Parts: sequence; structure tokens; C-alpha cells
Amino acid sequence: MHILNSVYGDSTGGRWNATLKTAELLAQCGHRVTLLLAAEDAAKVPDYAGSKIDVVTLRNSGHYDVLASWKARRLICERHIEAIIAHSGRAIHMLGRAAPKGVPVIAFNHSHNIKRTLRADAFFCITPYMKRLVDEATGGTKPSFVISNAVSVPPEDALKEHTDPPFTIGAIGRLVPVKGFHHLLAALGLLAKEGLEFRALIAGKGEQRAALERQAEELGLRDRVEFPGWIGPEQKGDFFNGLDVVCFTSEAEAQGITILESFAWRKALIGTDVDGASSCYVDGQTALVVPAKNPAALVAALRRLHDEPELRRRLAESGRREAVRLYSDQAIARLLDESVRKLVVSARRVGRG
Repeated sequence: MHILNSVYGDSTGGRWNATLKTAELLAQCGHRVTLLLAAEDAAKVPDYAGSKIDVVTLRNSGHYDVLASWKARRLICERHIEAIIAHSGRAIHMLGRAAPKGVPVIAFNHSHNIKRTLRADAFFCITPYMKRLVDEATGGTKPSFVISNAVSVPPEDALKEHTDPPFTIGAIGRLVPVKGFHHLLAALGLLAKEGLEFRALIAGKGEQRAALERQAEELGLRDRVEFPGWIGPEQKGDFFNGLDVVCFTSEAEAQGITILESFAWRKALIGTDVDGASSCYVDGQTALVVPAKNPAALVAALRRLHDEPELRRRLAESGRREAVRLYSDQAIARLLDESVRKLVVSARRVGRG
């Protein structure tokens, strides 16, 4: 099939990475993919030369740009597009007007703010919680599927269990308030007062870095906490292999790639009990789950994982199995392929009717 895959407006962070990953996984399944983007985003696209992915740019000034929809319809017809996947509200509005009858427009929901996606014909939702939101909003009248973000699962021989002291705690993500890293630092300050020997790495970049560094200094954690900055794909192995436990401390999150990467790299996880993200783990089975914004609860979970290495190993092994079964590139590619094919068959049947 020839599939149009598009994002406009919010083409940053996890949404942007998911848009590219969707195109790549569909191409791996043998589909031809046209990646439709704003001109200013083209420079961020990898070199897809020789692949089944074509990159096309089209100016779109907003949700009600009729000229953009007209141009998109011409593109859809010229390329014989059979299905459209849109990763943002603006893309859904533009392509919903452009799509001929019989070509389904599928909203790929990456956010709990689903209002602008509801005009789509069908929905891919990254968590069961998000699917529930969509089904409630549509009354279950449109098809929806749970299709998670995908993670590249490293081979077994790339994994290492951290055995050298001290106990090493990791966290990674955008350094912004909603990620809850300030709560992690507060917990680390309490652990230091209890006399626990540890080292912590808080990786990422963002507006809160300076404030977090000041907080660490004020808590007397200067020699215990490091801020290594952004960790690229080639550095992920060294980062995760050097940890005993990963802390996912977000106050609100649709899913969280950190969760999936922790599973993939076989690391014990502590995660917050927030809508969306918490549907990816089960307390005591694949993570220790704590309330958000609660440093004391985080301390208790960290202390437990420090004192119970067998629990660490059990959580890590369970998470690894989940990564392979539910979140790997291969698993998500199969879901994408099966779901798109099903929707195209259904749309063609309706179109003929």
C-alpha cells in the first residue's frame, strides 16, 4: 500500500520521533510511505535515500487552510494514497478535508488532548487509557486501536548488569517541571541524610537544568548527582548499563519513552501513578509504582530496591519481556501493518457502498 504519514504544528519531541518511527516501521513492512511535512521541518528528517520513504513538503498556515487541503488532495490522488496517518490536529484537519472517499484518515493520538483529533475516521492510541478517552468521546462509533510508541530493543549481548558500587540511580528526559526531576532530587536529599551511599545521573536538556543544578547544590548533592546532558542513541547503552534503577517521576505523561527504554535495557523501574503512563507497568510486577510529587514514597521505593537485589532483577527481567512482547519495533510494526490493512479494507467497502 501507499500510505501518507504527516505531522504539522507540534513537530517536536516524542511526537516528532513517533512520526518518523511510524514511517520507518511501515516501510519495513513493505509499504510505500510519503512523509508530508512543513518545509521548515524537512531539515530534521534523516536521509531516506534508497528507502521506501519519500519526503514531501507543503505549506500549511493553520487548521482552516483550504488551499493547503486542495494541494494535499491533488497529492493524494496523484500518488494513489490508500491510507492517511496524521499525528497532529492540524494535519488531521487539513487531510480530513483533502481525503477522497474510501481513503481513511487515521489520527495517531500522542496526547490526552484529543479534541482536535475527533474528526478523523479512526484512531491509533498509544495507551489503553488514551483509547478509553477516544471511545468515550466518540461513543465508540469509530474504530480505535492501542498502538504504543515503539522502542528498539537491544540484543541480549548488549546488556550488562551493574554490579560496581555505589548504588546508581538514573533518570532521563526533558528537563522541564512536569517531568518531576525536582521531586527526585528532593528524594535523593532524604536518602543522603539517611546515610545511603549512591550516585545519580539525571540526563537530558531543557529549561530547568540550571534550577536543578542549584537544587542539587543546596541539598549537598554536588558529589553524588551528575547532569550529563542529552544522551544520543549511540550513548544509550553506556547510560543504561551503568544503572541499578531508573526513576520515571513525571507529574503527567501520555506514555514516556523512558519507561520503554528502561524495559528494553532490562533495568528495574520506579514509576509514578499517573494516567496514561501507568498503564505501561504493574506495581510489583514490572515496576514499583509511587504517587507523583511524593519524594518520601520515592525514597521508600529506592531504599527497597537498594536492599532487595533479587526484586531489582525480577522487575528488570519482567520489563524486558514486556518490551520484546509489546513495545519492540517488530511488535509495533506488526500492529501498524495489521491495523492499517483492516481500516483500508473497511473504508473501501464503505466507499463502494
